[in-house]
Amino acid sequence: MNAVEFDADNPCPVYILRGGDAYLKDVVIKKLKGVIPVDLVDMNYLRYEEDASVSEIVSNADAFSFSGEKKVVVYRPPKSGKISDDDKNRLAEYVKNPCETTVLVLDDDNSVLKFLDKYAEIVSAASPGEAFVVRWVNNLFLRDGFSIERQAAETLVRHCNFDMMRIGVESEKLKNYAETKNIRALDVAECVAPDTEMQVFELTNYLAKKDNKNSLRIYNILLNRGESPAFLLSVIVSQFRRIMHAMLSDLSDAELSAVFKVKEYPITAARRLSANFTKLRVKKIVDKLIECEYLFKSGAVNEKAALELSFAYMLAV
Repeated sequence: MNAVEFDADNPCPVYILRGGDAYLKDVVIKKLKGVIPVDLVDMNYLRYEEDASVSEIVSNADAFSFSGEKKVVVYRPPKSGKISDDDKNRLAEYVKNPCETTVLVLDDDNSVLKFLDKYAEIVSAASPGEAFVVRWVNNLFLRDGFSIERQAAETLVRHCNFDMMRIGVESEKLKNYAETKNIRALDVAECVAPDTEMQVFELTNYLAKKDNKNSLRIYNILLNRGESPAFLLSVIVSQFRRIMHAMLSDLSDAELSAVFKVKEYPITAARRLSANFTKLRVKKIVDKLIECEYLFKSGAVNEKAALELSFAYMLAV
């Protein structure tokens, strides 16, 4: 089941929520909270983060609510996957025989609780495709009496790297900023800072085209924003690895996004960027980037020198 289509009528006793989109997760949890009477939400909605006691979670989930109304319990397990065998057994015993007045939501992005999948309803909170998100953006503006040009909507989505939570925040900013009720691409460019990963895509594109001027321009924008050279180098290495896999793999964009544990758009963009390279050139660049990372991590050069060395190589090869 997809979070976009999620319906909280007659909720299941146990849901496993997976996917990295915070907005869609929030949508699912808000719908489930909606089954609790307003005056009982403070009592019947319980949320536990990764350091919580599994014994306490199971005990509260297994207890009937005093009111007889639904109770919603949300638990996010440790990202590390470190759950004791005893705690796994406690969760499994509960999930196999859940309390009829409780809805247990396991926020399990990293598949730490994969062993419970066959006992629960799986809800995907993975970010949907670009076409869907652009339509959703249009509706965000229309409901408040605004319109947004298609190019502006696409730019907003990409600047926010498909993060629907951030898109919602930036949309409100645009409504307050705009001089007219029609949002243009220029409004988005002036008001919304591009996500770092999306700007690194742009930087990679200029490097691929050996466009030194624009490569330097984007590089300085990222540095002035406070991004560290070490971080930028790691993102560029990741992007070129995706480009290489996009060139060599028979997997679809959706399948590759699952392999890399990223949204689908970075894979689509990597496949598009791959048209600028030969397989040999990409292999040489990836090898050189890894070498530059090693030079920095081993202390042979500082992080900025390692990054600039990688740029010099990409522009030359």
